[in-house]
Amino acid sequence: MEVRDARKVFDPVHTDTFKWSYLLAPMTDSYATCMPELNLPSMQQTLLEYQAILENASVGILFTRDRKVLHCNPKFSEIFGWPHGELVGQPGFVFYLSPENYAEMGRIATPILASAELLDVEIPMCRKDGSIVFCHMRARAINPNNTAEGTIWIAEDISDKKTAQQALAEAHQELELRVQERTSELVKARQQLEVVIQSAPLSIYTRGLDSLTMSWNPAAERMFGWTKEEAIGEPLRTIPKDHESAFNKLHQRAVSGESIIQQDVVLQKRDGMLIDTSVTIAPLKDSEGILYGFVNIIADITERNAAKQKIEFLAYHDPLTGLPNRLLLQDRMQQAIAQADRQQKGLALMFLDLDNFKKINDSLGHATGDSFLKEVATRLKKCVRDTDTISRQGGDEFVIILGDLSGNDVTPPIMSKIMERLQDPFHTEGIELSTSVSIGVALYPDDGSDFETLSKKADMAMFRAKEAGRNTYRFFDEEMNTAATEHLVVRNGLRRALDRGEFMLHYQPQIDLASGTVIGAEALIRWNHPEFGLVPPGRFIPIAEDSGLIVPIGEWVIHEACRQAMEWKKAGLPELVLAVNLSAVQFKRSNVEHTVIQALSQSGLNPHFLELELTESILIQNVEQVLATVKRLKLLGLKISIDDFGTGYSSLSYLKRFDIDKLKIDQSFVRDLATDPDDGAIVRAIIQMARSLNLKTIAEGVETPAMLQQLSTFGCDEAQGYHFARPMPAAEFVRYLSGKDSKQSKG
Repeated sequence: MEVRDARKVFDPVHTDTFKWSYLLAPMTDSYATCMPELNLPSMQQTLLEYQAILENASVGILFTRDRKVLHCNPKFSEIFGWPHGELVGQPGFVFYLSPENYAEMGRIATPILASAELLDVEIPMCRKDGSIVFCHMRARAINPNNTAEGTIWIAEDISDKKTAQQALAEAHQELELRVQERTSELVKARQQLEVVIQSAPLSIYTRGLDSLTMSWNPAAERMFGWTKEEAIGEPLRTIPKDHESAFNKLHQRAVSGESIIQQDVVLQKRDGMLIDTSVTIAPLKDSEGILYGFVNIIADITERNAAKQKIEFLAYHDPLTGLPNRLLLQDRMQQAIAQADRQQKGLALMFLDLDNFKKINDSLGHATGDSFLKEVATRLKKCVRDTDTISRQGGDEFVIILGDLSGNDVTPPIMSKIMERLQDPFHTEGIELSTSVSIGVALYPDDGSDFETLSKKADMAMFRAKEAGRNTYRFFDEEMNTAATEHLVVRNGLRRALDRGEFMLHYQPQIDLASGTVIGAEALIRWNHPEFGLVPPGRFIPIAEDSGLIVPIGEWVIHEACRQAMEWKKAGLPELVLAVNLSAVQFKRSNVEHTVIQALSQSGLNPHFLELELTESILIQNVEQVLATVKRLKLLGLKISIDDFGTGYSSLSYLKRFDIDKLKIDQSFVRDLATDPDDGAIVRAIIQMARSLNLKTIAEGVETPAMLQQLSTFGCDEAQGYHFARPMPAAEFVRYLSGKDSKQSKG
């Protein structure tokens, strides 16, 4: 064997698969014979060193021949999980996952090893326990000229490396996936953003630091009138010249990095029309944070501002006339008071109420009424100064604040002017109308120091003007305040009086003048107030009518009168006709017929002994309805009389149509009967007219024998008054009747 060959055989890379004791003996003998000049002891020492190196190598080393294991170092056994020494003689396929893997390795390795090339592969292999180990395998034939001599394999466990590589690959793949997803999201977001910008109702555009437009959405085209092609690359043309300064300030704030949020700015369209806008400006910065432009988002708030102004106007103004309402009036009053204090002057608060406006509304309709009120507002403006305030409170009520007054004498001329101006004919829809006004005045600081006090007192004065016959004015005085306070106390007391049983009836006898006997009585209500004592009807009946409380009070009177009449009958007293007054308000608002039927039914009183006294004002309103009601009442058997005849709308026409039984001559004619010829003539005429219509007459307020004598001379049928007896409680009335009967029996 050639030395070259011997050196090759004992090359450390190739010889570690042989047992060194097995190789050493024959080689020593052979070399001793062939090459006596070699130092065999030295060579043996070298082989022992190689053996030590390979046995302790950090890589696995394996020698195979005929595809069987000849030898391996401990590291190789460790890598594949075999006890050291057990791999010798094992077939090569024990290291592979399957026969197919083994065969595939053979197809790859055989031509490489046969050509004396280095096999270098990374491959998953099988440990003894069946688990997988990733190995970096390198192999080469021991003798390239004779592959049958065997193969040397060097194995390195790269499982950790493979795991790290796999983790790295997975991380890289995950990163790429995320990048792709993020890129996709960004593309999608950009597409969505583009759709939003293109579809947005807001004007959105960008511009550079040079103020040239970089983008321009369709809403901007619609809002301002310039197309995208006309706007991009051009400076902004939406800023009115007189608003450039305000917009430039916003621009400078944006240049400094500030975001401008919803600032109200006036801009202009292409045609020059100005619009109110809400502008948002945000800086545009690149990835390095360097400012390169701005994005502008603009909303047209012209309509919103107009609606807001309208809402604010309606909140403080009357929608019909455009005059200040009560809220604005209060504010104006506070300002007027403050100014009056500074200037040491006075002011007047005037309450105006149109007379009989309801008739215009009811007869001509609300449209005509509204037109009428607008014209009233126009005329009032011409009667006062621009510095004065006119307010409509609702309905037909107006309030005027007159400021800068040096004395009370300046107000009457103004009020006279207002009354004269409003009396001039109004022309609306071909109709001529006229009206008058009642005015109440309260003065600052004499009548009060605040709006509420002055308002209340001016209102009182206005009602006093109404009571004085309308079409006039009245100033407030303390007497009004006292009357108003009493009015409120009485009104509040009336609400509780029925529930507390504070009402009672007094009865005034009615005398037949021919026989002198008591034929009936008038039931008159009295209020026994727990604090004020007995309250006369004149103090509370008008208030009850004004508040509507007269309806339940009147129902109580009818029930109580019927009950008392039956109680007297059961006590053996002669049957008398009880007369009960009906208020016009009661007749209009309540179901009088139902109340009467219920009272008669509950008491058991014969309807023939109940007489209802109606005023003339009842008969002339809703004539047909009243006529039908009166006829139904008459069918029940009741008597109907006309109270206070001669003081109202006396007319033979309704006397003919209504089935009236009696006329009651008002005491205003009876009081001066003996001394006033005119009253005498009136009374005589009433009696003669009644007799011609087959009606009875009764005179009230008879206080003297002279009055009684005169009435008898005229032929009056009945009478009542202080001459006979005052109104008295039920028990006293019984005693009166008993005494009357006693006198008549003695006579």
